[in-house]
Order: sequence, then C-alpha cells, then structure tokens
Amino acid sequence: MVDRYEKISSPACAIVDLDGTLLRGNSLRLLISHLAAKLWRERRYALLARVTALLAARRVRAISHVAMKYPLHRLAARTLDERETERFVTARLLPRLNRSLLRRLAAMKEQGCRIIIATAAPDLYLPSLCRHVGADGWLATPLAERRADYLETRGNRKKALAQRLAAESGEEIILVATDHEDDLPLLALDGVSRLLVNPTPKLKMMLGLLSLPFEELR
Repeated sequence: MVDRYEKISSPACAIVDLDGTLLRGNSLRLLISHLAAKLWRERRYALLARVTALLAARRVRAISHVAMKYPLHRLAARTLDERETERFVTARLLPRLNRSLLRRLAAMKEQGCRIIIATAAPDLYLPSLCRHVGADGWLATPLAERRADYLETRGNRKKALAQRLAAESGEEIILVATDHEDDLPLLALDGVSRLLVNPTPKLKMMLGLLSLPFEELR
C-alpha cells in the first residue's frame, strides 16, 4: 500500500470518513453539546428544552435519526455564527483528531493525492475543519429548506457524490478510509485501497465475506 502511494503519477484522491475515522468521536454529538452549552450561557431555555426533547425522543426511538438531526442542524446553523463555529472546531474537534491517520494522509498529499473528507455529518463545520487539517475538499449533509428534502451524505449517496467529485477533477479514487459499514459502497469500488480505522466487527466481517482486502489503522 505504501509503495503505491509513493508512485502516484496521475490525478488521484482519497476519500476519508470523519466520525470514528479522522475524528475519534462523533462530531454531531459534539456539536449538540456545544450548542446546548451556548444556549445555557445565553439563557435561551426554550431552545435548550427543544434540544433536550429531541434527544429524549430519539433515545426512546420515538423519532428517527433524521427527524432528530434535521431540526438540530437547522438550529445550529441559525445559532452559531462563523466565529462560534470556528471555536467549536478548534475546541471540540481538533483535540480529537486521529494523528496517525493525519500523518498517513499528509504523506499521500505530498505525493500529489487530494484529500477529500466525506461524511454524513452536517456541513456547517466542514469548511473550517478542512482548513485546519489541510484537506482539499469535503462532502457532507447540506441543510435543506424542508425535512422532506434533507438527504444525508451516506451509503450509496456518498459513493455517487464522491465519484462525481473525482470525475469532475479527472481523478481516480485510490483510497477509502472509514470505520463503518455504511461506507461499504465506497469500499467495494474496484481498485481502491481500503484503510479501516478502528473498524466495527461487522465491517471486517462483511469485507471478509466479499473477499475485499484491507489494512487496519488504530
């Protein structure tokens, strides 16, 4: 795998998952915690109660993940300005980055490979995060006007968007880094190297059943 990276001679990119992969943790949960703390400081108790109610409803499976995520994404977009979003990234996300993976990606970038963060997380903080980690682009879940139009960037949708982004730049996807079976559509692409970062047992089992080789990184 390392030799292949050192011999990159044509336009190429690496697709890197965020939560549980580049980040040791879940960025949405961290965002909710940051948002709740801000609402508490500002004594915006009605909105804080709304956040709490959404989390409680999701905990008991009364609502779907998207039914919880969409209003929280919308509230965060309305509440956190650019300065506060930057504070969230630096205080909550940067300390939890996977430094081993960052070093691997930096070596690939030195050889001319573009690094693309692709995640189902809200798009709110991806521009700032990319600047800090030196990523060349990102794919994330955009905020929609209506919940019915709110589509998460995961699974086959993430695969299609990543392929489109690579094609627009005339690039080949040479690496997929992830921890979760949601990214199996990307991992199943022909010719990619598969880097599993603290993977779920289910993901390892699925790749084994499909006879797809992979490397693990902790």
